[in-house]
This record gives sequence, C-alpha cells and structure tokens, in this order.
Amino acid sequence: METILYWIAGISTGLFAIRLVLLFIGLDGAGDAADAMHGLDGDAGDALSLHDASDIADFKVFTLMTLIVTLMVGGWTALLLRSIDVSDWLALVGGFAIGFVVSLGVGYAIYSMRKLEHDGTIRNFEAEGLKGTCYVKIPEVGAGKGQVQVTVSGRLLTFDAVSDGPEIPSFKPVIVMARIDEKTLRVCPTE
Repeated sequence: METILYWIAGISTGLFAIRLVLLFIGLDGAGDAADAMHGLDGDAGDALSLHDASDIADFKVFTLMTLIVTLMVGGWTALLLRSIDVSDWLALVGGFAIGFVVSLGVGYAIYSMRKLEHDGTIRNFEAEGLKGTCYVKIPEVGAGKGQVQVTVSGRLLTFDAVSDGPEIPSFKPVIVMARIDEKTLRVCPTE
C-alpha cells in the first residue's frame, strides 16, 4: 500500500508543479481551465450582491485542480498517518479528506488571484454634468454623431456624441446632458 501511495503522491505533486508553473506564466489554458480554478466568493454572514451570487453559482468542486491537489495532499498525509501507526483505512480516509479540504483552499486562493484581473473598462459612472471637449464635429440635433473626450475617474475617454441643439465644432468645450447608452452621450456646448 505504501508503494501505491508514494506513486499517487509523487505523480500528483509533479502534475501540480507543472500546473502551477503554467498558471504563473499565463499558459494555464484560461478558456477551459478558468472554470477549474473557481473558488467560493463572499462570507456566509455578508449580504451577497448579484455578482457574488453568480460567482458562487460558477464554483465547481470537482475539477482537475481539486483532483490533483486532493491526490497530492491526501497521498502525503496518508503516508504520514501510516508512519505513526494509524490503521490503513483510517489513514486513507483521513488523508484524502484533509487533501480535499486543502484542495478547496487552493482553489479559493487561485480564484482570488484571478479576481485581481481587471480589463480597465469603466462601465458604470454618472455622466450628467461632466465637462469635456468636442473631438470630432457633432452635427445638429438629429443629423448624426460626432465624438467628445471626457475625463472619467481620472481617465480621458472618447465617446460618440449627439448634439442637444446646434452643430458643435471641433475643440469646443461641451457639457454632458445625459448618457444615451454605453458608447453615446448627449451633449451641449458651453461658453
């Protein structure tokens, strides 16, 4: 039995090391393997937002990573328990139970690292009242779109814009009256 445990623990340790190196250099197969790295999000005592609830729904317990970590930690723990004269079955059950708990912790740690990724997109902001500059001439109301540059959260962003009245020439200051959609603002000139 010890020989089998050494093989299980050794091979799974090697696979874990390869997987970890691939994770840190960014070659972990982010498409399919991203699901394998999901963990739990939020505390049971905290009120969950819709985003937190969707993260918990995406959590998958039985993944390649949890299997590898369970076999690795479970194999080494079972060998340790056998070395202190614990019965074979108790060593196996205890070792692999501890391995599974540790695998959930590793999954949570990797998931937490993945949450640090951010694409930098500013999605939700209050546009009304922001000041900017006309970047591309904006035709009069109903005649088409131009572009404006507005500073949002310290970043200069370019949006499509429609006029709230007359044509607005390039490089004129504007004020945002409303946000029509994700990419379009309704503006009027300021002087």
